[in-house]
Amino acid sequence: MATPTGRPIPLLCPSDQVGRCARCQQPCHRYGVGANPLCQTCRQAVETARQQQKTSPAT
Repeated sequence: MATPTGRPIPLLCPSDQVGRCARCQQPCHRYGVGANPLCQTCRQAVETARQQQKTSPAT
């Protein structure tokens, strides 16, 4: 399990919708409408990896 980093990201959701990111354990909008199990940083990393996978030639 990853250790949370010391760099907090401001959240724009009610405190009862905050949970830990499934990947890095940072607080994120985890519950409720518009929630995601990943924080913004991890979500961007996953999307970047997906885009690279789509554009790489199949072997």
